[in-house]
Amino acid sequence: MTRAYTDTDQIARDLAACFETMRAAGPASVDGSPEDIALCSIETFCAVALRVMKKTNPSKVRDCARTVEIHARLEGREVIREAA
Repeated sequence: MTRAYTDTDQIARDLAACFETMRAAGPASVDGSPEDIALCSIETFCAVALRVMKKTNPSKVRDCARTVEIHARLEGREVIREAA
């Protein structure tokens, strides 16, 4: 079953689990390493994006999620609808 694009609380939990998995699976990087900085940047971007999503009209969020999905499909990238 596909989750609603606008369930920001569930999206935040899913992202936290994904980041935990990435940190556990990645090389044992030390704080300040290029890998650590890159992951911190992505985590910060996602935190900002979630705050913006909470303040945005749900129909706009759904529209943007569909647009991103269409672009990914046109580029031949794998699409995981639950992540959208």
